[in-house]
Amino acid sequence: MVNGDIWWHLRTGEYILETGSIPRANLFSYTNPDSTWIDLHWLFQIAMAVTYEQFGTTGLVLFKSLIGGAVFGLLFLTVRQRLPGILLAICWLPFIWIYAGRYHVRPEMFSHFYLAFTLYILHRHSVGDRQWIWLLIPLQIAWVNSQGLFILELCVLGAYSIDVQCCAKNRNKINSIWAVVLLCLVASLINPYGLEGALFPLELLGKVGGDQRAFFQLLAGETQGMAEFLATYGLDGVVRSVTPRWMFLTAPICIAALVWSSIKRRELVVYRWLLVLGFGYLAWNMNRNASLYAIVWGFILSGVLGDEVKNYNRGKSIANEDAFNLTGFVSGLVLVFIGFSVLSSAVDIIEKKEMTGTHNPVRRAGFGEHSWYNHDAARFVANLPGIDDVYVHYNGTGFAGLVIYHGYARGNATSKRVFADARLEANALTVLKDFLAVIGDTNQSLEAMELVLKKYSDTPPVLVFKNSDLMVRRKLLDGLIASENWRSVYLSSNPNLAAGITVFVPDDVVQVHGLDIVSIAVLRR
Repeated sequence: MVNGDIWWHLRTGEYILETGSIPRANLFSYTNPDSTWIDLHWLFQIAMAVTYEQFGTTGLVLFKSLIGGAVFGLLFLTVRQRLPGILLAICWLPFIWIYAGRYHVRPEMFSHFYLAFTLYILHRHSVGDRQWIWLLIPLQIAWVNSQGLFILELCVLGAYSIDVQCCAKNRNKINSIWAVVLLCLVASLINPYGLEGALFPLELLGKVGGDQRAFFQLLAGETQGMAEFLATYGLDGVVRSVTPRWMFLTAPICIAALVWSSIKRRELVVYRWLLVLGFGYLAWNMNRNASLYAIVWGFILSGVLGDEVKNYNRGKSIANEDAFNLTGFVSGLVLVFIGFSVLSSAVDIIEKKEMTGTHNPVRRAGFGEHSWYNHDAARFVANLPGIDDVYVHYNGTGFAGLVIYHGYARGNATSKRVFADARLEANALTVLKDFLAVIGDTNQSLEAMELVLKKYSDTPPVLVFKNSDLMVRRKLLDGLIASENWRSVYLSSNPNLAAGITVFVPDDVVQVHGLDIVSIAVLRR
């Protein structure tokens, strides 16, 4: 398990179970405590909180794995009667590889399942099982209460409805489809926040995709698009990074197959092209959407190949004199690309290459947690007496979630709130900018840091820094060591000194509560 957001999600799930209410105001940060918090993740948070309480991290990883298996189980069911098993495996392997590159215990995993279920329901409708379409309405209700990507059901259903409108001859079929679209729109309102919750995805899109896009990329590398990736790392970066590599290899195959299907005038052409263009656009603009690309483009490619194989077996599609066999051609290309990717991955492993800043830490199989989940440091901060506010900068806002989990209203000496965390929906833009301004650049001074902190409270907060951030900010480090107002009370070298944690508290808190001072001179060396 490796992602910082899981801990504030777990604490929120526990809070909902403890209080019986869904939060509406910002609970966890002291810089904008009165801001509105639209928490559409609450069903996910409750499920994860119950799982973690009973089974710990092992339960969360297993839960995630079962959901992922269900996603591809549903997708495989759409073509199982048309594609031979070996061709199905060859077709899906690259997309599963892409999907695994960003598959965390996060609310998106529920959205992945809902998206796959939506595609499966529409597939059943397209082959004549008309009653399945009505399941989209309760599915939309569950989705809008699990994650903000619920808008994707409306997009996929809309694409399918346009196809039906263009191609169907049965007026009753057309009318029933648009009735489901209307009812799904109404279902989006069935959430604790009503219309405000239903419109929330547009608000979030305005933040991460508008004029402040470049700023949010500083906070969350997952919002970086393929254009920025190429501008930063070039084509060499595509070869060295697994997800971009597979996306560049699978995209032309999928498009070629869809063009072939369009020329042959197969069914669902409009529907498939709209999905390819829409989800291709999402993946191009943000790398966090690579998993959505894998689900939808893999669904399209397997569906097109399934149609070709089915028609070929019936003797209606590819005549003996045809010079071009699409299935064999695509299978050959995929095998070549698999060989290429395995070879380049082996080179990455041998040379220990890692594209810093482009993806998450090295993924490993197992039920454990990544080493930068430093629970001991978080518990220490949570139990510090006489001070409520905490500024945390460790892998951005990643460690703040752990402080929230251990420190918010836990019955410790004081309940802790952080300066900012990863909830873009609850933290104001000015707060997030000041969050980065506190740590500043490599020439940051103590005076400049304190000036930003004073904007939000006359009482200094606890300061939590990643050791490597202090090491490269020598001026700030020297200022903190020499200052009579700040005292270092914790130094961690877990998993190593650079990746460890240093905690500073105001001198008056140290004096009143008799805290031990810890030397951090080693950071200067």
